[in-house]
Amino acid sequence: MKTRTLLLLVCLSAMPLMAQDPISIADAKKQDFNSTVTKIAGRVTSAVQLSNTCYLQDRTGGIAVFNEAMRTAVKIGDSVVVENATLTEFGNTTGAPGTGLAQLGGTGLKFTVIPVPREEPAPKSTTIPNVGEGNEATLIKLRKVKMVETGRFEGNRSYSAMDNFGNDIVIRIDRACEIGTNNLEIPTGEIDITGVVSQFRGTYQLLPRLAQDMGLPPIIVDTVSKNRTLDLTTWNLEWYGWADTTRGPKNKDLQRQRIRTVMDTIKADIYALQEVLTDEALAAVSDSIKGGYKRFLATDVTSEQKLAYIYNPETVTPVSTGLAVNGGARAWGNGRFPFRMTFSAKNVPFNVVVFNIHAKATSDSTAADDYGRRKTDAETFHEYLNNFYKDSNVIVMGDFNDRLLATTVDSTLPSCYSVFLNDKTWNPTTADMERQGLSSYLGFNRSFLDHILIRTPGLPFYRTYIETPERYLTSFSSTVSDHRPVTLRLYYPGPTSVDDETSAPSFVRVSPNPMTTSGMAEVTLERGGHLTAELVSLTGERMVVADEVLPAQIRLLTLPVERLASGIYTLVIGIDGATTRTPIVVTR
Repeated sequence: MKTRTLLLLVCLSAMPLMAQDPISIADAKKQDFNSTVTKIAGRVTSAVQLSNTCYLQDRTGGIAVFNEAMRTAVKIGDSVVVENATLTEFGNTTGAPGTGLAQLGGTGLKFTVIPVPREEPAPKSTTIPNVGEGNEATLIKLRKVKMVETGRFEGNRSYSAMDNFGNDIVIRIDRACEIGTNNLEIPTGEIDITGVVSQFRGTYQLLPRLAQDMGLPPIIVDTVSKNRTLDLTTWNLEWYGWADTTRGPKNKDLQRQRIRTVMDTIKADIYALQEVLTDEALAAVSDSIKGGYKRFLATDVTSEQKLAYIYNPETVTPVSTGLAVNGGARAWGNGRFPFRMTFSAKNVPFNVVVFNIHAKATSDSTAADDYGRRKTDAETFHEYLNNFYKDSNVIVMGDFNDRLLATTVDSTLPSCYSVFLNDKTWNPTTADMERQGLSSYLGFNRSFLDHILIRTPGLPFYRTYIETPERYLTSFSSTVSDHRPVTLRLYYPGPTSVDDETSAPSFVRVSPNPMTTSGMAEVTLERGGHLTAELVSLTGERMVVADEVLPAQIRLLTLPVERLASGIYTLVIGIDGATTRTPIVVTR
């Protein structure tokens, strides 16, 4: 008997070691913090949809994984094995373990995507009172809840949802989430909300990942190529170029590097900048961003905070620059007059004039006087523009240091910029964003201060939007600027194609554009074929204009403009499957 036992032990010792099976996620979360989780497996419920962290769950629970390589490599529904990870807690209250989010991380973490079909876990329906430790980091669905706030979402902000019994929960819009980066409208009425459960300092939060998680339609991607539009961005750089740490972000090198990163991402034709202190600092940015950009600094401005332009010489040719001197000695913050640049642009047969402004700021002790000075400056400037630039295509952009539709000083007072709002020749392109509660200023009293007014009859307006560098830069407001960039896109005059498709066997000419009551499209069919034409709205609604097989010819299509609401549409022309897309602007 002893001999048989010995032989059995020898045989077992000679067998190869079997790979360790994964433990359940629930068991992994029972381990002590800072211990090593040898191996778990699960399905991905969130990847690049949220910043910093991806989420994984199995049939026993979910867990956050803090690993950038994994977050950017996996997709929702992937089957993933995670090995040799350290279990930690993020966002817990000091001295109160269990009040934060349990997560896996560490330098030794290894992940493997299993080559099987993707399968997204179905969200588990639950109620607000039942959101807690048991479903932390799992995908859940709350049914028939209402949002407390109205307006539009912003990234990196918290909102509230409430059920019919008065229970509420934090809805956290992550800085990378498409809901916030696209400033989607906050839904009204009863909705179902899907998201992963997180926890921060003892408070549970629900993190939606996609527009559909909030009952909103899928995101419509902006497909208009930048070589079809003239793009201008206004941005206050918060004491950029200040030598020491007393003003602006503390780390000056990091501020400069991140400004460059943001500009390399935006790729505007022109940047109108405020709070630039020196030409040396300006050059450090303009000479480093991609594309061979050039610069102008308003050196005649006597204040420390100066105005500047950075522009792309491949698309923009400056004609002249100068200060728009208007008003008295106290005007424009004691001499910080609007900085003008007159320029020609590629594909534009006339000059365009842009004015970069930095209005008087508000101090608590002089708020009423500051309001009056801004209002006087705006009225004087409006008269100046009518006297000297009435027939020009003009853009006014910059830090207005106040709301556009009202004032931050006193809700009973009219806007400092009422003179522009009451002049219907001006388009206040940022007004709707302010009206929806969005913010361009991220300081202690978040507000919309960075505005764009246009009077550009020769350049059809496409869109204005707030850039969201927080989605790819952490701690943006403390390391870069307390202002977000705001971008304006104007169509080049004449017919333009959304795509750079040269293979489409047709040529499309649209007239007029913008349209008011009627419009025509001229389509050249070089070889004939199956012609399709439809108008597509920004919300994806489609209206068929033509569907016919034709020989080679020039086909005139009547566009049903009278049936369209004001807005932006895309005319999609197809010839045997090859398509050309042309933006159409309808105005009333």
